[in-house]
Amino acid sequence: MLGFGIALVMLATIAVITYRSTHGFLNTAQLVARSRHVLEVQESLRRNLIEAENNVRGYLLAADEQYLPAYDRAQQGLIDDFNALKILTHDRTEQQRQLDALRPLLAKKSAILKSAMTTRHTTGIEAAAMILGDGEDQRVSTEMRELLEAFVNEEQQLLVQREQFTRDIGRSTTAIIIVGTVLSFIILGTAVVFILRDIAARRRAEEALAEEHNLLRSVIDAMPEHVFVKDVQGRYVLDNVAHRQFIGANRLREIEGKKSDDFLPLDLAQQFMTDDEKVLRNGTRVLNREEQIIDRHGNICWLSTTKVPLRDVDGNCIGLVGVSSDISIRKRAEERLRLTAEQLRRSNYELEQFASVASHDLQEPLRKIQAFGDRLQRKCGEAVGEEGRDYLGRMQDAARRMQTLLHDLLTLSRVTSQARPFEQVNLGGIVHEVVGDLEVRIEQSSAKIEVGNLPTIDADPAQMRQLFQNLISNAMKFQRHGSAPEVFISAKIREMTEEQLPGASAGDEICQIMVQDNGIGFDEKYLDRIFTVFQRLHSRSEYEGTGIGLAVCRKILDRHGGIISAKSAEGQGATFIVTLPVKQRMKNADETSRGTNHDSNG
Repeated sequence: MLGFGIALVMLATIAVITYRSTHGFLNTAQLVARSRHVLEVQESLRRNLIEAENNVRGYLLAADEQYLPAYDRAQQGLIDDFNALKILTHDRTEQQRQLDALRPLLAKKSAILKSAMTTRHTTGIEAAAMILGDGEDQRVSTEMRELLEAFVNEEQQLLVQREQFTRDIGRSTTAIIIVGTVLSFIILGTAVVFILRDIAARRRAEEALAEEHNLLRSVIDAMPEHVFVKDVQGRYVLDNVAHRQFIGANRLREIEGKKSDDFLPLDLAQQFMTDDEKVLRNGTRVLNREEQIIDRHGNICWLSTTKVPLRDVDGNCIGLVGVSSDISIRKRAEERLRLTAEQLRRSNYELEQFASVASHDLQEPLRKIQAFGDRLQRKCGEAVGEEGRDYLGRMQDAARRMQTLLHDLLTLSRVTSQARPFEQVNLGGIVHEVVGDLEVRIEQSSAKIEVGNLPTIDADPAQMRQLFQNLISNAMKFQRHGSAPEVFISAKIREMTEEQLPGASAGDEICQIMVQDNGIGFDEKYLDRIFTVFQRLHSRSEYEGTGIGLAVCRKILDRHGGIISAKSAEGQGATFIVTLPVKQRMKNADETSRGTNHDSNG
């Protein structure tokens, strides 16, 4: 390896020297070509100057305007040649100085020529001829000629120097190439020796590769999925044991060069080959497609299939790779789960129907109890005595509580039974409507309600109204004696990160609403309890209610894919936190349709 490395270093050194010599030769050749180009452009400038002057003299003599286009072309050529010389000699100080001195002379000469043509047109040839022959014109012509001669001499000297340098570099480059060629032959001979040594190492590498191939074959054969490879004609090239068991083959040699219809029923084989043709011809990828098939034994089973094109290093399709899994057990489990879910849905539907019907049917006896109790108290109050009136009062209070309880139960059942489709809802407008509905109660309790900027989200407007009405009513109800209620409602929108929100995914926008009050608060160890139906932290004598309001809030948020929580401490008020997705992904069309049927049945 050391000798091979030395040979590579020598070759690299010779290549670098040859490259630098050749690069220097090319650079010098380019400079020579540029000098010749400069001289050509200078000669073109001189010709254009003579051409311009000759066309002016022709115009003066003949007064023929056919000389004017040629004069204009010559003038444009002067400008182009001068600009080209400025660019070509940008790195030469002396020639740039000469060109800068030439510029005003060219402008002066152009002005003299134009003046002569104008004078010829207006005054006559004699006056025009005097302009061309006066001392100023001769001085300008002499100075331009001297400047151009100095410019040419400077460039010719550079050209001679560069041509000589080019010849010197050419001779040295030729010598280097000859020496490099000799050394290259020597190095190549040395490299052959090392290459022969590397052949043995290559053989060892091939043996290791064969071992890796055997290992890969063992891994593929151990996989439970059906793995197979086909060529561009759809013929099997490679597969594993699981696939051979599926098609009914015993060894790899039995399937090589054969197609699916050699092993499988015609309909199934045709289905597989149609997929193969799409993959091979169009490059279409089949990814985790679930399909129901009838296998070669006539059994119904499910497969999850993936097929992708197999390409060579140039990107050409040379076959396909397929992987399929038998997911029959999973599909049967999913079907059982679907049936269970359907049974649960029907059960929930029946429970909702029962709650609705029971609430409606139970209210009629209650109304009669209240009505006859009122009549009994009004007509026979004196006859039953003080104790009887007390009994009547208790009976009517119990009936009223029962009616309130039934009303709240009906509200809870209607969260899903009378749900409406989601739409764009302005939460600020909803809250202000709720505050308007509670205006009398707010005035009676001297409550202070502050509402911040609330966003517009996808929601059920009626249920959002119920949500805020319950939260604001609770904040006003659970107050310390002697203090006026204060409720602050605010919201912010942000991107969901760590939250587990049923109706949103990471990166979605979520709306977090906070309803803060200055009430009696509660111990946070009872947090789960306050959202459960009929659960109360205080007696009815202290605070009225059925314990269903917050349960309704939680059920509304469940339907909207949101969550509700709270932060509080006893005597320090409470903050209820509602989190909702801004854009709804949850399906509610079937739920809404079912809710309409519930309402009509109820």
